[in-house]
Amino acid sequence: MKKFLLSVCALLSMVGAQAQDVVTHAVARDFNVNQAQIIQTSGDKKYYNTTDVSAIDLDQATGCITVNLGTGTDVFNGSVSGIVFTKKLSNAQGVQIIDAQGWLESAYVKFADYAGATTYHVYVKGGKYADFTRIDDQLIRSYGTYNRADAMGMKAGEYALKVVPVIDDTEVEAGANVVSGLVVRNYNRDGYAHHQATAGIGAYNNDGTLKSDARVLYVSKANAKTVTLEMQVGSNKYETRTGIQSIIQAYEKGVETRPLAIRIIGLLKMDDMPTLGSSSIGLQVKGKGQNMNLTIEGVGSDATFHGFGVLVRACRYVELRNLGVMMHEEDGISFDTDNEHVWGHNLDIFYGRNHGGDKAKGDGSFDVKGTFYCTVSDNHFWDSGKCNLNSNGDEVDYVTYRHNWYDHSDSRHPRVRKSKHLHVYNNYFDGNAKYGVGATTGSCIFVEKNYFRNCKYPMLISKQGSDIHNGVGSAADTKGTFSSEDGGIIKAYDNFMTGQKSFEPYVAGHTTYSKHFDAYVVENRGDQVPAEVVTLQGGTGYNNFDTDADFYTYTPTDTQDVPAVVTGWYGAGRCEHGDFQYTFNNATEDANYDVILDLSNKLEAYISSLVKIYGDMGAVTADPDPTPDPTPDPEPQEGNIICTFDGSPSNSMFTVSSTTAYGDGKITYDGTYLKKGVKLDSKGAICFTPQKDYNMILVLATAKSGRDVKLNDVKTTVSGTENTAGAYYELQPIALTSGTTYTILKGSAESLVMMIKLVEVNP
Repeated sequence: MKKFLLSVCALLSMVGAQAQDVVTHAVARDFNVNQAQIIQTSGDKKYYNTTDVSAIDLDQATGCITVNLGTGTDVFNGSVSGIVFTKKLSNAQGVQIIDAQGWLESAYVKFADYAGATTYHVYVKGGKYADFTRIDDQLIRSYGTYNRADAMGMKAGEYALKVVPVIDDTEVEAGANVVSGLVVRNYNRDGYAHHQATAGIGAYNNDGTLKSDARVLYVSKANAKTVTLEMQVGSNKYETRTGIQSIIQAYEKGVETRPLAIRIIGLLKMDDMPTLGSSSIGLQVKGKGQNMNLTIEGVGSDATFHGFGVLVRACRYVELRNLGVMMHEEDGISFDTDNEHVWGHNLDIFYGRNHGGDKAKGDGSFDVKGTFYCTVSDNHFWDSGKCNLNSNGDEVDYVTYRHNWYDHSDSRHPRVRKSKHLHVYNNYFDGNAKYGVGATTGSCIFVEKNYFRNCKYPMLISKQGSDIHNGVGSAADTKGTFSSEDGGIIKAYDNFMTGQKSFEPYVAGHTTYSKHFDAYVVENRGDQVPAEVVTLQGGTGYNNFDTDADFYTYTPTDTQDVPAVVTGWYGAGRCEHGDFQYTFNNATEDANYDVILDLSNKLEAYISSLVKIYGDMGAVTADPDPTPDPTPDPEPQEGNIICTFDGSPSNSMFTVSSTTAYGDGKITYDGTYLKKGVKLDSKGAICFTPQKDYNMILVLATAKSGRDVKLNDVKTTVSGTENTAGAYYELQPIALTSGTTYTILKGSAESLVMMIKLVEVNP
């Protein structure tokens, strides 16, 4: 198997919108032939049999990829992030592989029954696993017509999965098969939840691996009431707790901090659960202010809570991910009261119970109250009525909403009170009948690079502008949306809108639009809102928090790419977009805010197709190869090593700090186009420990002025050579010693590290 070490992320034309891809020759995934896999920036993949391909060409200036075939050509106009070549299955007589894909910090394989097999063993290789390593048996399930196994807790990289049938407790190696070329990406950890955090949020390190000494608990409908786990409840005092709610309630004692990943398998309904901690919402996750290091996550594409939601209180370092929530009694997810560093992402949130009026679709889908340093990201909201309340009058601040898919949801995306540091970026507003972002009660919101499609009012400020029809018209026109609350203020940058009823930007000196505006729109991200720009009711000005030096680092998606990225393979919602699908009719549903009866009935009747879990559901497992954060297990090092950077290091020997940002360098080195590099500013750092003596060559982008770095706090003094055509600066070799840990930091000026080459001294 070969892999192109190139990244050609989407580039917009200098003269207009990006040209459309022309793809007419791609074929279906076929595990019985060698294939080239074109990975698009959205995460979607196109496949070509290598016997049909004569050449794959790259235009380094535009990032355009052309696939040349005997029957014609396919063209990807700057929409490709990687190319992977995958081998055909080596064993035609082995387990039949139906499907296999890499996802976010996980990969799965679907396979047919093997004659006589009573169970299966599945192994993973890649990343920190130099050899095939067996995954937990609980991750292997039967769905009647096929089996599925999910490997989890994986850092970004390329992986292989091996399926071995077992007959009479003996592995049948002759029936084994291996599928390779599975591309795994990291979850995007940009946002306030990770800002100033001292470790990964939840049970996982920031590289996607389980924290050292983490425990894993598997929960399904079969054991939700009976599963047991030892929990610390006092100084040197431990109890064995029974049932998922009782286990979680042990955190209320304030002493349990061991990392715990609770993995949900299949459908859990109210009748399957023990007595829950919150009568109104459901499963209560409550701490006592300690760092809980807790992740509650779904396995595969079908982990679902039906009839209840999740309430999070007094928690630190808690994560919810890859779960479906439907027909909940009140809120779907509620981060409520005294939380810090909490993160909810890749959730599918559907209707709640119909309580009539403004609760016909349930209450809040994902509300944030009494919470600081929080990220709500990569979630798919399905026709929600009230998506994201941010403060009910309580103190909430430092919250990020990004890469969410507001799929025909009506309002509150979010609806904000009081928060002074609120960042809303890269969300896809997709047919929203009432409004997008709502600012009230002195809040300050930075709304950046979102895509609004048929959102009635993309942004509203209470008691001015579009909220009250500029104060002109009937009483109904001028009533307002937000119970006459004082206005909050919005700074907007580089948002795209189409099909809106009204959006009114601030216009200095204008009789109407200097008072009645929906947002202050800036031309450049770093532009500040002038002090004289204040809300009509309440006189709130913008605090320009987004231009402060201590604002977190992040890499936004280009605005025009937001729909493709958010709805793409690695985008919003659960793995594989979840097991429940529903297609909205834009013509009727964009402007409709009533309950869709057909959707409601399907959610009420939803059942799981899960038939069997092969593993012992009473067992507590641990990572077979735990990795402390931030130092990963080194990969075997043979010969020269090259590491590039496109959102993450291409070689796992290298790690970047959680505060490190990536920037556009856009260089061409030895014929390979590289877009992004590690930004070495005051927060950037690259760490690694070579296992042999090497000479290190650093390749810096000329887009930044830095021409040196600090290596273990000592500034480099070697000279370098600038390549104007390639837009890079290559430093002379620097000697490295085997077994020494090196940290690369900012030198005399900020720089962009595009590539690190290690040339073995004594090969």
